[in-house]
Formats: sequence, C-alpha cells, structure tokens
Amino acid sequence: MRKLYKHQPIVATNWPPRIGKDYFGRLALVEKQDSSTQAESAWHLLRGQVDKTVKLTENKEISVEDVLEPTDSSLSLRVVIDGPPGIGKTTLCRKLLNMWSNGPLVHQQYDLVLYCPLRNIKIAKATTLADLFVRQLNRYKNVPEWFQERDGKGLLIIFDGWDELSEQLRQSSLAASIICKEKLDQCSVIVTSRSYASSSLLKLDTLSRHVHVVGFSEEEISTVIIQTLQKDTKLAKELMDENTEQDERIKSIYNAKYKSHFTTTQSSKDSQLAVKLINDLKVRNDVQSLCYVPLVCSMVILVYCKEGGHLPTTLTQLYENFILQTIRRHVKRHDINPHTLCSLPSLPSQLAKPLQEMCQLAYTNLANTTMTFSLHQLQLLSEAVKEDYLGLMTTFIEYDEEKYQFLHLSIQEFLAAWWIAKHEKKTEEVFKDHFDDDHFRMCLRFVAGLTHLEHESYQEYFNKQQLDLQCKRKRMFGFETCHLSYFYQNPEVRLRNRRHIRSDDFDEVLIILQLQYESQNTTLCQVLAQSINSHSLCLYKVSLSLFDWLCLSYCINNSNITWNQLHLGLVSKQSLSVFTAGLTNNSLQIQCKRLEIELDIPTDELIHKLLQSSLLYNIQECYCELSSGQYVPCLVLLQFLNLPQLKILHLIMSLTIPTVDNTYYTDKCTELEKCIEMNSTLQEMKIWYSGKNEIASTIVSVIRGVTRNKTITSLTIDGPIIAPPLLDEVIEQLLKDNDTLQALSLKIPDYLLPSSMNIVEVNTPLTALEIGRWSSRNSEVITSSLLSHIKGLHCLILHNPYPPHLFLSHPSLHTLTLPLDTAESAIELFTILQTNATLKALNVEIRKERVYTSSVGTSLQDMLTLNQTLKNIEINSIYEEFVILPHPIPIPSSFLSFLTTGLRHNTSLQQLSHKMIDVSQWRASIGLWNYSSRPANGSPSHSFKAAVDSKYMKFNFISPTGIITVTVMIHCLQSFVLFIATIGSSSDLIYYLILFLLLLLSGDVELNPGPMIDDQPDIFLLLQWLEPLVDWQSFGLLLPGITRQDITIIEDFAIDAKESKVGLFSKWLKRNPAATWRDVLNALMKREEINLLQAINDQLQVHQGGMIMNALELN
Repeated sequence: MRKLYKHQPIVATNWPPRIGKDYFGRLALVEKQDSSTQAESAWHLLRGQVDKTVKLTENKEISVEDVLEPTDSSLSLRVVIDGPPGIGKTTLCRKLLNMWSNGPLVHQQYDLVLYCPLRNIKIAKATTLADLFVRQLNRYKNVPEWFQERDGKGLLIIFDGWDELSEQLRQSSLAASIICKEKLDQCSVIVTSRSYASSSLLKLDTLSRHVHVVGFSEEEISTVIIQTLQKDTKLAKELMDENTEQDERIKSIYNAKYKSHFTTTQSSKDSQLAVKLINDLKVRNDVQSLCYVPLVCSMVILVYCKEGGHLPTTLTQLYENFILQTIRRHVKRHDINPHTLCSLPSLPSQLAKPLQEMCQLAYTNLANTTMTFSLHQLQLLSEAVKEDYLGLMTTFIEYDEEKYQFLHLSIQEFLAAWWIAKHEKKTEEVFKDHFDDDHFRMCLRFVAGLTHLEHESYQEYFNKQQLDLQCKRKRMFGFETCHLSYFYQNPEVRLRNRRHIRSDDFDEVLIILQLQYESQNTTLCQVLAQSINSHSLCLYKVSLSLFDWLCLSYCINNSNITWNQLHLGLVSKQSLSVFTAGLTNNSLQIQCKRLEIELDIPTDELIHKLLQSSLLYNIQECYCELSSGQYVPCLVLLQFLNLPQLKILHLIMSLTIPTVDNTYYTDKCTELEKCIEMNSTLQEMKIWYSGKNEIASTIVSVIRGVTRNKTITSLTIDGPIIAPPLLDEVIEQLLKDNDTLQALSLKIPDYLLPSSMNIVEVNTPLTALEIGRWSSRNSEVITSSLLSHIKGLHCLILHNPYPPHLFLSHPSLHTLTLPLDTAESAIELFTILQTNATLKALNVEIRKERVYTSSVGTSLQDMLTLNQTLKNIEINSIYEEFVILPHPIPIPSSFLSFLTTGLRHNTSLQQLSHKMIDVSQWRASIGLWNYSSRPANGSPSHSFKAAVDSKYMKFNFISPTGIITVTVMIHCLQSFVLFIATIGSSSDLIYYLILFLLLLLSGDVELNPGPMIDDQPDIFLLLQWLEPLVDWQSFGLLLPGITRQDITIIEDFAIDAKESKVGLFSKWLKRNPAATWRDVLNALMKREEINLLQAINDQLQVHQGGMIMNALELN
C-alpha cells in the first residue's frame, strides 16, 4: 500500500493542468462554530476572502499535519473534512496518503492507512473490513482479520465522498458503523464531504474534529504559482526564500510570509514569469480572489501562459479565453483542428449549438439559484450531450442519482452572461431585473464585459444625480476658525485633520466602478463623473484594493472633466503605482484643482510619476504628506513647485534622506531657491518636516526664495527637532526684503537659530505671526527679537511666556495664543483685557499650578465681567515638564467660583473651552450662568436666551482621558437641569431642556475627537469596547506587566466576567502607567481577535500611520 500511495499523483485531475507539486488548500479548524460565524465564513468564501475566513473568531488555522493530532479524550479520532466542490478535499486525502507512504505521520503512527472512495459501489456497500480492500490482498489475506481482532487499533481509514452515498447507506452501512464507532472503535477515521451533506456528521457524539477546506490563501497562491511555473525545485525554493519577508515588525503586523512586492535576481524565464504573474494578481485582485479554488487558480495560470505572460484586461476576457482553451482541448478527440477555433463567437455550428444550449441551462438555473442538475434536466441538451458538454461540466453521485455541475460556479455565471448578452432578446431588461441581486453580481459583470454596456439605457446606473462624495468635516467655529483663517485660505483643509468624517457612501460606487472598468466603455466614465456633486471625490479612510485603484484611475482618466477636489487618503507605493499607470490620457480637459494625499513610504521616482501626470498639470492646491520614505527634500519641493498653476502647497515630510553627493545637493538647493523666487503663482506655502537628517540647507533655500518672491502671502515652516542651525541673517533678510508676506509661522526652536538676531528693518506687512513650537518652549531669542520690531499684528501665536508691553506694540490684536507660567503674567494679561475692545479670541496655556491663585481668579472674573468683545476663550492647562505627552492640570475647585461669577455677567462670549475642567465640580455652578439678572416676570435674561436661540453658546468640556464618556454627558445634563430648576416655570423648563438637547444633537457641543493610539486607556472605555471579549485571561497575559499569578488571583475573587475584566484593567493601568491603546491593539492582534481589533481601531481616532489596518484587510 505504501508503494501504491507513494507513486500515485497527489492531484488526481489533469484539466485544468495540475498546479504545484503537492499543494492543497489552507485548512481552518472549526470548533463550536455558531450559525452567525458560519454565515460570515460563507460570505467571505463567496468573495474569495480566505484570509478573512481563517481569522474569524472560533476558526483556528492548522496545517495538514495537525489534522490527526490526538484529542484529550482519545487517540481514536473521527475527523470530518468538508468544503465546496473543487476545493481540494480529495487532494488533501491523497496528500495524507503520500505523507504516510514516506514515513510515520507526525502525531500518530499507523500500521496501515486505507483509502476508501465512497463513490466506489463495492466500498459503499461493503459489509466487512475485507470488502474495503479493493485491491487483491494475496499474501496479506489475514490483515483485515488482524485489525478486526484489535478493534481497528493502528488503522486509519479515509472515507472520501460522504456526499456520494445514498441516504440509505448514510444511515446503514459499514462506513456509517465505523464512523459512529459501532465497529472498529479503536481505529481513526477521516470522512470527506461536500458542505451540504456534512451536517449529519457534525452532530455525531463521536466527532473529534471538524476541518473545513477553504482553499488557497493569498500567500499560498504565490507559492503555487512558483511551484507550477518553475519546475526546477531548487530554483523555486530560492525564489521563495528571496521574497520571504525578513522584517519582524512587518511580519507581526501584517502576518506576512512574503514581501508585498515580488522580485527576482534569477535569469530563469520561468522564475521571471512567476514573479510577474504574482505581482499582476496583486493588482488584479478581482482575479486573485477567485484563485482560492485550485481549479480556477490552474485556469488563470494556463491563460496567463497562453497569452505570453499577460493577464487579459478584463475578467470577461480571461474566462472567454479559458472556455475557448477548454473547448479546443475537448475537440482534439474529434475531427476538428483546435487551431481553427479563434474565438467563441466564431465557433462552427457543430460547437456553437451545444454551447448555446449550455448557456441557456446556466442562465435558467442561475436564476433559480440551482448549481447542480439531474440527468432529467439535461435531456433537452441534445447537442451538448453529443459533445460531452464541451468539457465544461463534471459529474458526481448524490443519493444514488447521477448529478452534474459546471466546473466552477464562475463558469456557470459566465455562460449565463453569454446567454443574456448573445441570445436574450431583452438583454437590458434582464440586466435591470437582476441589478440589485447579489446572487447575480458576478454574472452581470460578465454581461458588462460582453456588451460593453453600449445601450443608452445602461447610463441610468452611472448617472446618480448629484452623488455626494465630497469630503465631510466637522464644522469649525470659535477660536480655531479665528486663528487658522489668518494663515490659510482654506483653514478647514488641513493635513492630519482629525475633524474629517469617514463616509460610507463610497461602497456602492465601487461596484459601479468595477462594472465600468469591465465594460471598457469610456462614455460611462463621463456620465458617472458628471453626476458626482461638485466634481469632488473623497477617499478618506476608504479601503481600496489595488484593483479598485485600477478601476478608479480608469474612470478619472476618461472622465473628461475638471475635478475640483480629489482627496485620495492614504496611498501605498503599490496603489500609487497602479493609479498613476492608469492615467494615460494627456488631454488637458481632465484636470484636478485640489489634491489631498498621504503617500506611504514614497520614493523620488513615484513622486515624480504622480506629479508628471497630466491630471495635475493645472493643479492649484496641493496638500501632501510623505510618510516614512527615502527621498531628497529639495528635489521633492522642486517637483511640486514646477507645477505651473500651483497657488497653495502644504507639504509634510517624514523621511530618511538617502546619501546624495554634496555638490549635487548644494546645486539643487540653489535651484530650489531660484525656483521659489521666480514663481509667480504660489500664494501659500507650508513645509513641515520631522526627521533627524540634515534639512537646514533646504529650509534656508525656502526662506531665501520667499524673501525675493512677489506673490507668497503666507509661509509656515515647522522645522525639525534635531538639525544643524540655520545660517546668519536668513530671517532678518526675509523681514527686510519681502514686501508681500502677511502670515508667517516659524516653528523653529532656538538651537536651530543663530546665537543672536540683528533685525534692523522690517518691511514685511505681517498681520499674523506664530513663533516657536509647542514641544520646544525655548524660543526666547526669536520671540524677543521679532516682537520688538514687528508692529500692528492682528493674530499672534506664542509658545513662550507672556512678554511685557505686548498690547502697546500690537494694539489691534484680534486673536492671541500664549502660555502663562506665573500669576503675575496672568494678572497683567487679564487686567489689560478688562478694557481691551479689539481682541476677539484668546487661547492661554496654564503651565504651572501656581498660576491658579485667588488674585488671578479675581482678575479673570473682572475680565469676563467687563470685557464685552471677547467671543472665544480656550484655557489649556499643561504641566511644562511633560513635553511629548502633555498632562492636563485640573482647575482647582476654589477657582471655579471666579469663572462662573464672571460668566454670569458676560454677554458676548460664544465659546468657552477648558482642558481640563472637572465637570462634577461645575454641576452646581453652571446653573447660575447668565441668569443673575433674571427679570421678575420669569422670562430668561435676554443675553443667554439670545445666545441659545441663535446657537452661539458652545460648551466644551474635555475630560482627562480626552473623550466625553457617557458619565460625563450625564453630568452635563444634570448640571443643565439644575440650571433650569432656577427658572421656576414648567414651560420654561421644557423650552430650555429641548434647546439643550438640540444643542447636543446639532454638534455645537463639541466632544473631543477621542483617544489616540498612544493615549493611556480609560477603564470605562476598556470595559465598554472589550465587552464582547470572552477569553480575557489569554488577552490579559499579553498586556505588558500582567503575570499568570495576576490572572489566577482575579479568577479566585471575581464573581463574573465583567468583574474579572474590571480587576484586570485596574491592575494593568496601576502597574503600568505607560500603558497605551497600542498595547490593547497588539494584544488583540496576537489573539487574532480581528473583529474586536477592527472595531476598536475604528473608534480610536488614530492617524493612519499609527497602525496600518488595511494590511490586515481590515482592507
């Protein structure tokens, strides 16, 4: 038997051609799978999302060696292996036979492995163990008896094809008796079955393990391609090793075996072909998602090779090619030369007729959701029967009846589409009838490819009538609007803007884009583009596959419009490469005015490719973040500044600068300076840089260029923390020679500046100025130098303590931001503002608790009482020692009375924001706000009622955790009810309660955007978000600082799971003060709690660079 198994091929079928040497589908060990998880698993498999199926909670990935791992209760196993047709169940069995023939299996040693295909009538109706030995025993006639006496000990039986037994034999047969342990209870048994017939097996008390064959994972597809195309096993192994991911961080986050992009140094054409196909499939993931089925994977490899190393443009073309190849192979046995068959439409009548019959059968049964057919249903296929169904169908036995099905569901869907497109008289009506039917989605895609959707009636699916895909942002108001509007023309458009709101409206658009691409109909691109509201498209946090990027670029490339805004979100190197490759249209009719994009790990070459696209030739506004790449800053800036119509450039660079020749770098910096000087369109420029490389030369070139530029009115430079100092007199020269700059933000710490500044003359007409940076509060040199020479500012942002005589030199200030570190400076500021009539917005940062004195409170109270022009006040309390992660200082309880008394008399304030106010301390105080002068008639005072009625008043409570929790919101409601209680009238009570609730719902009560990934978790949020977590013990052991002893103690004292989690989270946060949400996500990732991981990641308003979740598909 060993000899027989060793020499038989593991893959039994020869069409489509065998793939790989001995490869089969990835397995998922399914235990206690409830119905909801089964439904989700089926959903993912329907779309070829094998990797998602494996990650479902209750699914555990196993290797073939683990199929026969003993359980705790018994060495005698009963294992059910099920899966859809063609997925590789029989191949898995043959793999086990091959493994046994080459030596002992890993977990158990079997004296004999007996393979019993149940489609064999003798095996199906066997009554004794000897009957299962189909081959003549000859010298080993006593073997069955020997095993019988041992009750099957040492024997492994593989019953392949339970679904092929009749219902009677499933109830009463030798196979059923052995499976149920009524006979040979000491042997081990594997039973394979199609999924529809395995339910009875899963109910057996004797079941040890349920294994579901889900097919090839994405990585296994790559391995299969290499093993299939590269016949030299040594070269194949070297190619796999060459592309194995070595970066442990990437491997842990992405669970990646291979690199994201395959390369090879081998000269072998087979290896190069394999690498090209793997990379092509990453782009065409619509094809790749079907390759989880071995049969389809083989089909794709076959067509790829036949097409000379190219995937057809559309899926329709791929399937048309495969079906033609199948028919060619089929007619070799007849008197037809296969080389005369050039295409499906040109088939000779003797083949066209059976194909038409099969297409009609495919469509009729697809409409009835029927995938298998009886012989009776095929009786009308006279011509098809003669031609053996052109090799497109396969047969099997079900309940004693011979059944038929197409090689794969997608084959049936293509043939159904062929019938609709070529033979159905009312193709457009059929398309419309099934358009919203998920079951017909793939079929209609084939219809799009076959008809090109040329009939004008198809345009209704693409003309969406004001399709709103614009960027959606939380409305800005108050202090934020005041100060940003001085620096930026579009203050709401900012990189790293956490006010952005993710839209789910794009999901249905993706389906339209895919149909559009499949049809290759450029007119539909124009129809869809014209229907998009304001010609603005936002992909913020929209997860796109590479194929989606291909479809999007096809649409934009043929849209024939000017796009007012394209927000492409986070774009990887591969995504950018696919997107730009599709932008081949050089027509100046297709343009983009504003581009927002974040490029992940870009290169000089990719940046150049993006900016050279004709789409951006007339771009006016560009907001771009370049994350963690290797590129030369001055070269990148030159590329952006060469855009001829650019008016606004915001550029964030976070990089490691590659080694560049010093002379070349110096020349490019000089070129950059000259380029900025001569630029006649640029008006606003913001350069933000983080990194430890030399950047000073580039910054100097920018400042020198702006010095002689005649159009730039706003310049922001956010310099590095570590870099060589700037050259002398660069800033002095800017202030002297530039006569257009109105807003200047220099976020440069002192140690990057010259030791002294010699400002003699200022001609720059500045109205807005920002000096220093929040994380480096040592900008005294530049602050003192600039403020003493610049006059007449309207907006001033300082990061150094309040300078004396500020309002004498700047009496017209409208917006002011500055820190207060002494009580004296606070008193001086608040005293001046008691009589100031120009300042509209104030932001102060309290850096020391010593500032909160009664004298400061009195001056603040007087300012609020007497000043009737201030509309917005923000107070941020931050310890100076905490530079990287600021820690808020709560307002002392004694200080609140000053604040509330002042607010009681104030009639102008529209916004008050404090970080951090303890809301519980304010519950009683807030009730008196603006109601001390309540008229005798019981009506509310005009000032507050007017403010509420006009939706001016903004309450902004920010808790220490950085998020308004349910408890805090209840405190807010309680506080407002206390306030309303002073009114006395029930009608007033209802009036103001409704108004307050409307304020909450309208969004004017601003909730802080939420915790970030590196914030310390709040225990209430931990309990809320991790409520679905069942195995809290294993999760807890992955939290830094938690030990097994901690878990044991919690288990001993906690009553239920909730108490256990409270104990776990409390102990963790107490023991590990540096705990962050990142630790929580890492623990969930290691536990493979993918659903929870995704849910919490969505809740965390984290910049996408913090943890890239599209890697988990969680795309």
